[in-house]
Amino acid sequence: MLLIPFIFGISLSSCLDNNEGVPLEPHANISIYHGAPETASLDVFANSNRVTNNPFRFTETLPYLRYYLGERTFKFSPYNSVTSLLEKTFTIEENKVYSMFLTGLPDDLDAILLEDSWGAFNQTQAQIRFVHLSPDAGLVEVFLEPSDSPYVDNSDFKTYSDFEAVDAKSYNIQVVSKDSGETLVTANNVELRGNRVYTIILRGLLGEETDVNKKLNLQLVTNFINYQ
Repeated sequence: MLLIPFIFGISLSSCLDNNEGVPLEPHANISIYHGAPETASLDVFANSNRVTNNPFRFTETLPYLRYYLGERTFKFSPYNSVTSLLEKTFTIEENKVYSMFLTGLPDDLDAILLEDSWGAFNQTQAQIRFVHLSPDAGLVEVFLEPSDSPYVDNSDFKTYSDFEAVDAKSYNIQVVSKDSGETLVTANNVELRGNRVYTIILRGLLGEETDVNKKLNLQLVTNFINYQ
């Protein structure tokens, strides 16, 4: 299976509660990823403010936007519906960058907020982390071949690794079940370039009856590119 690339980027748009034209208050930046395979298109709200302009679909991301600080309640609703599928409150801190991941099955949705804290940049290394968003894949380990040692070991649903520097080159990425030893999904010749920050996401469902668009797969997102 192939990785599907996606660039989060840092957006200059804002998602604030005040009217347009008001000077920006202290804020943080947050991106949101839709990783709930059985949940249809959504609207997303931060407190009473609508974040989305278009249907927000599985595997899509909302780029980094500015949010005011303090407690923010994020609501996920079916597109053009007032029904709430999930509401969750997070404390947002000044000058931080976050990624939020929606995940789970319809009767057990959840949202995870991760601080995006990466290190210094150089041309010979990339920085990556792994996020496990598959409800039924179980405990896995992740290999960045040609290395024989797992890059991530004992990763379960809704767990994640910190950003880690790796050599900038092409890798074969392999996700292996810790229970059975079976290779669940692979992605070959994945190029990780220097001066970049990536997230590798395991998403979708392992079940044989799963729709092809919702099957277990890997997705590579680019969080940030250092052009300096």
